[in-house]
Amino acid sequence: MCCSTDMISELIFINVSQQSARLPDSDTTSRCQEPSSASLVDLISEIAEKRAIYPAVSSANETWNYSSLISAVQKMARQLRNSPEFQPGNRVLLLVPNSVEYIAAFYGILMAQGVVVPLATNLESGTFEKILRSTSATQVITTPQVLNRRPDLQELQAKNTQKNQRQEIHRTATIHSNDAPADLAAIFFTAGSSGTPKGVMLSHTNLISNAQSIQKYLELDTSERPLCILPFHHAYGNSVLQSHLLVGAHLILDGNPTFPESMIDALNQHQCTSLSAVPDLYRILLERTSFGQTETPSVKYMTVAGGALEHSRSVEISQSISPARFFVMYGQTEATARLAYVPPEQLANVSASCIGQAIPEVTLEVVDESGQPVASTVVGELRARGPNIMLGYWGDPAGTHERIQDGWLYTGDLATTDESGWIFLKGRRNALVKISGYRVHPADLEEFAIRSFPIAQAVAVPFESKNTGTRLALYIKPAAEKPELSVSEMTKICRKKLPRQMVPDHIHVITDFPLNHAMKVDRQRLTQLMKDVELKQQLLKQ
Repeated sequence: MCCSTDMISELIFINVSQQSARLPDSDTTSRCQEPSSASLVDLISEIAEKRAIYPAVSSANETWNYSSLISAVQKMARQLRNSPEFQPGNRVLLLVPNSVEYIAAFYGILMAQGVVVPLATNLESGTFEKILRSTSATQVITTPQVLNRRPDLQELQAKNTQKNQRQEIHRTATIHSNDAPADLAAIFFTAGSSGTPKGVMLSHTNLISNAQSIQKYLELDTSERPLCILPFHHAYGNSVLQSHLLVGAHLILDGNPTFPESMIDALNQHQCTSLSAVPDLYRILLERTSFGQTETPSVKYMTVAGGALEHSRSVEISQSISPARFFVMYGQTEATARLAYVPPEQLANVSASCIGQAIPEVTLEVVDESGQPVASTVVGELRARGPNIMLGYWGDPAGTHERIQDGWLYTGDLATTDESGWIFLKGRRNALVKISGYRVHPADLEEFAIRSFPIAQAVAVPFESKNTGTRLALYIKPAAEKPELSVSEMTKICRKKLPRQMVPDHIHVITDFPLNHAMKVDRQRLTQLMKDVELKQQLLKQ
């Protein structure tokens, strides 16, 4: 069945009055692109006209065709335009889980000429407050379910209700700066290495070019039925959304990572043609479901990005889903999600850490500290150029200048190339730490652990020891159905085979790694756990 636009009435609009809201001194227009000849709204409207009677989105029990979807988008846009607080260019925070409501709200905000700021529905309240203030957002859109479990949104709504009851809407006192690039479509917040959220400004041009590049190398067409498990508020999930909707495909919103077997069931129930997931979701599928044993005949391809999946597991997945193809991909939010991929037919022939080749319309180079290309096998920093490179960081000209220079995005990833031009990652530049005067990369310890121990996954994090300074801690997850080594045995092997600066001071065996909003390993939490261990040890000595 196809549903009506009544779904929009279930969304909650919270107007926000921020007194004398003003952007920090900013260079947000320094990389302002020429306005795109077509916007996302133009393209989705064109697709909706051509594909009006065809299904656009299906949940477990309901289906919306493109006609009903675009009607919901239009209704959302009208509701925003009718708000006395709203003006073109205003930022709107979107706290809605994956749903047709999310899609209608995302495009509705753009149709009203607003800027979408997608956020995780369980975003920590302090971080939400920072983003609310930094963006000078005029509206928050959410659902009753999200509102009920978020006291901060309830408080925000109560303030707005009291204001309306007193009829104290002072438009002249509520200033919302619109000092933003004309082509700005969305701001995706991503936590950097410091944990401080950075607002990545993506234009209509960025989003369209990224979607079209993905459509080319994945060879997408209207027959696609992707199972959308990744959160749309994340760059990877957003790229799945845009690349498929803008080709007129049929998105499937079903399955739940909390109950991983439900994803296998959903693939077959809806005859899905693809699945895109982060490494930890694939590990869960391999370890806790019938993945590999249950046939999924409709699947044409699967993709992985958002972190490194062990090469052996990538090959295992590729072989288990054949003749479907498995794409190992690399990207960053700052590049609208995608920069490189390994052609599936080459996956078994490349070594670990290979990210393959640049996607269409993107140029990748490995350069030295002066910006000059290095020879093959020499390690340098990976930089990228193309129409998908962000406008910059919201309200952060210094951060923008550090990452974007002369049109190049400096990724912060160390890399090298081989003689055939394949690119291999060597870790994060800012992840390098000094231990006993030596430069050490935690990724080297992780790779050693994977090679040396019967484990499924390893994560190394630096921490500060009161007595010895910077040291490494190693968290490992044992491999299923393999004999386990004790912590003392693993420590002995590390001391025998590694230089002192790489030997972890602590090895912790855990059942599951904590994940952040982007479904990646939460390294900050692991570091904090190590700090707590150090503190307890200090207290015991007192």
